[in-house]
Amino acid sequence: MWNIFRRKRKTPHERKITIYVSSDVGKIRENNEDNFYCDYIGYRKEKNFTFMKSVNSVSGIFAVCDGMGGEAYGEEASYIAVETLEQLSGEINSVSPEKLHDAVNNYANVANRRICEMVEEKLCKRSGSTLAMVRIVGEYVYTFNIGDSRVYFFSDGKIQQITQDQTLAMQKLKANIYTEEEARNSPDSHKITSFLGVDDRRIGLNSLKYEPFEIGDRKILICSDGLTDMCNDDEIAEILSSYSENYAEQLVQKALENGGEDNVTCVVIQKATE
Repeated sequence: MWNIFRRKRKTPHERKITIYVSSDVGKIRENNEDNFYCDYIGYRKEKNFTFMKSVNSVSGIFAVCDGMGGEAYGEEASYIAVETLEQLSGEINSVSPEKLHDAVNNYANVANRRICEMVEEKLCKRSGSTLAMVRIVGEYVYTFNIGDSRVYFFSDGKIQQITQDQTLAMQKLKANIYTEEEARNSPDSHKITSFLGVDDRRIGLNSLKYEPFEIGDRKILICSDGLTDMCNDDEIAEILSSYSENYAEQLVQKALENGGEDNVTCVVIQKATE
């Protein structure tokens, strides 16, 4: 069921967003298996990437993909995921909100098939990619996820996780086997139950229609677990609360300061008044 919130229409000069992007290989890994896709920017083609862009629009597709498989296979899987998203972005951007889930589900199945074909061609044991995606349509934010990359909503100094991790720990939490703390700290929190590239061609796409994208100190954060494994909610909220020339870069740097044990990628979207 969609959660629907309404607000009064804003004047044209307020209809502008700023997109902050940063991706880093981290301190331990050799390859950056993360990637991202942003309308108006594209996707990552370099190991480390930082960018900021303001656009006169309040619509678009934004995503983070975290590859799995080791060596170059995880990196290739996430690249396939974002390249496919770019190719199908026109279809996703053009459909009505009522048909949006079906359009994103179609994209996910195409990306899933292409990653499976890559796995078969390269004879690797396993490869795949998570997906955390946002589609902004005017006043509303639609979120989609497969795996454990996340979407957060920031408001009034606090962050709220919008997506639900598709992990064994989350399954055990729902079954009342784990408490929330046990689920958060369990090794099962990294055992993903659905991802792009699953060999049986069945994927589970979570979706949610969320709160209107308000003017002011409100932001959307899309990130890989390289951020959330290294930084707690308070650290993330503190950075998003303060002024920064690039919030995504500041979040990535904090993850590196705290150990940088994994690739880390962040996309922050803020609605501006200028």
